[in-house]
Amino acid sequence: MSTTPISSWSSCQARAIGRIIPRRFAIATKEVSIEQFEEFLKEHPELRSANAREFSPEPQGPASKPNWYAAAAFCNWLSDREKLSRCYEPTPGGQYADGMLIRADALTRTGYRLPTEAEWEFACRAGTLTSRYCGTDWALLSNYAYFNLNADGRAWPCGSLLPNDLGLSDMLGNLDEWCQDRPEDCQPGPDGVIVDQLSKAEPIVQTSWYILRGGGFVDVPGHLRSAQRIWNAPSNQPGVYGFRIARTLPP
Repeated sequence: MSTTPISSWSSCQARAIGRIIPRRFAIATKEVSIEQFEEFLKEHPELRSANAREFSPEPQGPASKPNWYAAAAFCNWLSDREKLSRCYEPTPGGQYADGMLIRADALTRTGYRLPTEAEWEFACRAGTLTSRYCGTDWALLSNYAYFNLNADGRAWPCGSLLPNDLGLSDMLGNLDEWCQDRPEDCQPGPDGVIVDQLSKAEPIVQTSWYILRGGGFVDVPGHLRSAQRIWNAPSNQPGVYGFRIARTLPP
């Protein structure tokens, strides 16, 4: 397996719906797979989830049940392998748990990280303004996404269906995807503009919530929208949660 767990990137510098993204970034074309995550778990067995393949049995299926901490640890592990700067700081004891940090300069470093919510939505929309990147007709949705009517109660191999116009697969459906942000992040400035950036290190607190986007295989079609958002505590790991990775690119 390649040290980079993606086949290609989509890079962007743009305005997301309601937010300015002041950087170039790249986002993985697929969710991190079971096969890729298992390689990481050889070095971090303490982050393995119970029955992790219950809803995603194939090696090429998306890694199911990682909590936010495990997703961040995967990003650091991959950054280390490729000699890139880490975006997350574990606890003083080296744990990915309550008290770890998102570095203040995480969005300017070139290491792997979770996408911000604005990056995720920009990438999902792929230039569209409709509720879904495949249009508003529900009949088209099954060509692009796995949800409650076509998934048979499980996740399917990454990239099995059609991608959006940026070449990104499973942005809707299959698994909900962790983002880096909390719901209250990126507040408007004095001019009313929301800029997607960090101004200080952010400690990860178990009592905070972190965003997930895209919907999953259990969701009804109405929940699979580019703007749909849910949130959960960073330690929670339902079988419908997964993630994809992102990077900030040089100017």
